[in-house]
Amino acid sequence: MIFDHISNLSRYNLPMAAEVSAFLKSNDASAIKGAEIEIKGRELFVRPSEYETRSPEEGKFEAHRVYADLQYVVSGTEVMQVAVSDGLVPLKEYDAAADCRFFRVDKGISGIFVPAGHFTVFFPGEAHRPCCHFDGKPGRVKKLVFKIRME
Repeated sequence: MIFDHISNLSRYNLPMAAEVSAFLKSNDASAIKGAEIEIKGRELFVRPSEYETRSPEEGKFEAHRVYADLQYVVSGTEVMQVAVSDGLVPLKEYDAAADCRFFRVDKGISGIFVPAGHFTVFFPGEAHRPCCHFDGKPGRVKKLVFKIRME
């Protein structure tokens, strides 16, 4: 897992980091809309979203096998939770089409305060629960989730 300001993305030896940076330089992140935008085919694409944060109990932990998530908060603030693998209780089988498996977590949860301008990277196998309230209150967030093929 990585957490940093988007201006520091080049510090990391992350596949497709240069392509993500180029995309952000050539597009106004606050104006990006739509369901999904392919940047480099299925190797790198982005899913824009805008939503109200929720209480952690309303969300589920998720983990992926094929793609890493680079979650860039464009505006607003949220908490993204992470969990250690020995606390994961599968809720469903892995969905290969969605590259996702959902989990319940009873122990080993940590929260990361993610304000506008910052990003996280969750690698395959790293359980995370994004979109959570900051300070226990709902807030409006615009986020770009870059899906980076890792296998």
